[in-house]
Amino acid sequence: MKSQIILISSLLLSFCIPALRNTQEISISKIDIHLSAFGVESDDFPSIEGYIDFTNESSQCTKSFYNPDFKGSTYQLSKEEIKKVLELLQSSDLNKIKKEYTSNISDQPTSTLVIHTSKGNYTFKDYGLQGDHPLPDLYKIIYKF
Repeated sequence: MKSQIILISSLLLSFCIPALRNTQEISISKIDIHLSAFGVESDDFPSIEGYIDFTNESSQCTKSFYNPDFKGSTYQLSKEEIKKVLELLQSSDLNKIKKEYTSNISDQPTSTLVIHTSKGNYTFKDYGLQGDHPLPDLYKIIYKF
């Protein structure tokens, strides 16, 4: 009888502990964006430097090109785009995303995202923009593809 109670208690705890972890969600406050196009053969592909501030629902991105014939610009993400980025990050386990990605293709740019949270900063380096989910979806939103 004691072993059955212990087994049932263990099973109940195994279901409750993940639920408790989810209630202690981390708060994401900001992303620093450094998406590089340096090294890419296409001169019309931009580099983007900027940030997304979730606390103030604001952003600023500066687009520049290696080729001086293309003019750079500054733009902001819409409130809906900022919300999509935040939802992508909140639905992902930042601890399980690889911190560095490489590619077998040479002359690719190295891009960096720094995600600021209540539990610390997460830095992701992506050589060739080949990272796993949610990174490609973030890039699409930031590049406005």
